[in-house]
Amino acid sequence: MRCPERGVFPAEYRVWCFLMAFDAIFVDRDGTINVEQSDYVKSLDEFELLPGAIEALVRLSDLGIPIIIVTNQSAIGRGLTSAARIDEIHAALTAQVLAAGGRLDAIYVCPHHPEARCSCRKPKPGMLLAAAARFGIQLRRSVLIGDSVTDLGVARAVGCTPIMVRTGLHAQEVAALAKEDLSVLLVNDLSDAVSWLLANAEMSTHRPPDPADRV
Repeated sequence: MRCPERGVFPAEYRVWCFLMAFDAIFVDRDGTINVEQSDYVKSLDEFELLPGAIEALVRLSDLGIPIIIVTNQSAIGRGLTSAARIDEIHAALTAQVLAAGGRLDAIYVCPHHPEARCSCRKPKPGMLLAAAARFGIQLRRSVLIGDSVTDLGVARAVGCTPIMVRTGLHAQEVAALAKEDLSVLLVNDLSDAVSWLLANAEMSTHRPPDPADRV
């Protein structure tokens, strides 16, 4: 069943998601799906997918729950690119995933300069809260896959399970943090993160529901 474009899920769909243990999968963009650039990815010409990223996103569709990209794009606020160019990147990414048999249910973008002190720039939770309201999901029954301490921070702010990958510019920082904090799950790349999710989702179908999780 494909996720509806707007609103909450049908009751039967939400029961199935509940048994799978995960309500939604949030995925960072730069450094997780595509090669991160120190001077920002400002146009489609500069957008380079990481190996296996499309295939990994397609495999996420097997979970049957929302797949939502959440990405800081301060290059817009800095005047280095436009919202239209970022939209072009995301349209191309969505088309590639669809062509390969997968789906992306939503892409949330924070366009603001860090000094704007907005509520949506990660590690602030604005984008995740907006997605939770739109799709009717429980954030603490969701997962966020990212590559930076910023992603880890927003996951912890809303209670998501974080999975960190080594494919971004912050790999050493995240690896050092994972050594100090054994609760941080660190994997090589998006493909490995998806493999972990699929394995754990399969096991979770046999776990008795915990009523406290839906409070």
